[in-house]
Amino acid sequence: MRMPNSLRQSGFSLIEMVVAITVLGILSTSAALFLRGPITSYFDTEQRVDLADAGGLAMAKLSQDISRAVPDSAVVTPLGGGRYRLRFMLRLPAPALPQQITYICNSAQRTLRRNGILLANDIAGCLPPVLSASSGGQAQIVSLLLSFDNQGNRLNLAHTIRVEPLP
Repeated sequence: MRMPNSLRQSGFSLIEMVVAITVLGILSTSAALFLRGPITSYFDTEQRVDLADAGGLAMAKLSQDISRAVPDSAVVTPLGGGRYRLRFMLRLPAPALPQQITYICNSAQRTLRRNGILLANDIAGCLPPVLSASSGGQAQIVSLLLSFDNQGNRLNLAHTIRVEPLP
C-alpha cells in the first residue's frame, strides 16, 4: 500500500549522512596538510622579524650612545662567564655635565642592559667591544658584535662607530 504524499518523510538517510561526513573529513584533512606549511612559515617569519627588530633597536641605541661618547672615556671590563661591562661618559649639550652610561651584556641570562634597564633579550653571544684609536690618533673606534638567538633563528649584528674628538 502506498502512502499519500503528505505522510511521506523527506530528508537524508543515515547512509547519506555518514558518506557526507566521511567526505568532509577527507577534505578537511587534505586542507589542513596543504595549509600547514604556509602557517608554519608565517610564524617562523614573525619570530625572525621580532628578533631583527629587537636586535636592530639594541644596536641602534648602543651605536647612538657610543657616537655621542666623550672620546677616550669608553672602558670595557670583562666580568667572566660570557659577561662584560661597557662604561663611558655621554656628551650632553652645554651647560649639562657628561652622564655616565653603563651597558652590561650577560650571555648566561641572555640580556643586554643599559643603566640597569633591560634593552634586549635573546642575546646568544656577548663579545666585548673592541676599542682602538683611529689612524690619526684623534678619534676612538669602537667595534661591536651582538648575537641574538630565538628558537633556532640566529641574528648577528656588527657595527663600527667612530667617536669624534670634542670640538
